[in-house]
Amino acid sequence: MEDFKKTLAAIDASKEINEEVKTYLKLVETQAHKDKPSSKLIKANLTNAAGILDEYITETLNKPSRVVTDWVKALFLQKVDYKADKNIPETAVPEPKEIPAIPVQGQAEVAEEQPVKPDPANEKLERNYQKTEKLTDSGKFRQALVNYDKLLLRAKKVGNKDIETRIYLDKAYVYDIRKDYPAALDNYHRAAKVSAETGNQKTQAICHYNMASIYDEFGKTDLALNHYYAALSLDGQTENMKAQTHTLNDVGNVFTSMRKYRQAVDHYQVGVSLTKETNDLKGRSFLLSNIGSVFKDTGKDDRALKFYKKSIEYDIKTGNLEGYAINYEHSGDIMSRNSRIKKAQSLYKKSLSASQKLDDRELSARVLEKLNRNNLSY
Repeated sequence: MEDFKKTLAAIDASKEINEEVKTYLKLVETQAHKDKPSSKLIKANLTNAAGILDEYITETLNKPSRVVTDWVKALFLQKVDYKADKNIPETAVPEPKEIPAIPVQGQAEVAEEQPVKPDPANEKLERNYQKTEKLTDSGKFRQALVNYDKLLLRAKKVGNKDIETRIYLDKAYVYDIRKDYPAALDNYHRAAKVSAETGNQKTQAICHYNMASIYDEFGKTDLALNHYYAALSLDGQTENMKAQTHTLNDVGNVFTSMRKYRQAVDHYQVGVSLTKETNDLKGRSFLLSNIGSVFKDTGKDDRALKFYKKSIEYDIKTGNLEGYAINYEHSGDIMSRNSRIKKAQSLYKKSLSASQKLDDRELSARVLEKLNRNNLSY
């Protein structure tokens, strides 16, 4: 871990590279400090951190580099104890001066020993919040926003940061739905700030992920990646592997759109590793399909087909008709451009059958157009 950090400093890596690598290192540290660390996750995260460093060195020197990757592989060949040394503190833990204010000594113990008396002000606030939440659920957004603003003043007055956070999140959701993205971002940011004060890492992660999604939609990749990595780090600390898998897939998509295929595949593969820990077969299918699409886009058709085939296996196991239809369409595209017309026809027909069962008219029309273009029957 220390060698990785020294390497980052030595090559004077950019801010983006520092954030990417340190996100993976933080995930490694979190695993290493568990009673039973997952060697698979540690290896996957170290391998991806090494790949990012090597790619940066390659671009900087204009000369292929695998020095960090080869060093990590050599490390894995040795007998390694992946559990952190108890005498070495976890570097991800902030210095005491950075830790948010904690209760006065003895306060927590008293709270545990004595029953908490009902607080009428907070109980009324909770009831009114729930009523407003129902307005949001029923689509009465204008009235809900008016109520939320009133409740926000009360929540701040009584110091109820939990409800304050939920109000900001709900307001962000409403603005998101109404496509008022500046207001949505502002409220996600406020929710993240308050949840950080209370140590609610789960909500922080949700806020950062949603902000990343908005920036991603508008092509602001740097901002999107910053928030995606923040979400990854927070979900890593709460061991929310499914959320991490979803975010890694989105980060991979960002790099794919930027045509940074190596980094895209690195993130997809870490996601695949996580699905093996959580047995998330549907998530694994999406990730494998996306890896296949990277190889398809880069002309590595044989490798692409292998990943599509594996993804389809998981689509069948999970009953994921949409993934099944898309994977067969992509496989048909590869066969078509390689002049294997009969095979393309067979794959397109499977895709068409699934898309029609889904009543996905857009996908059905697209596949039909490809069949017609190749003068194929259906």
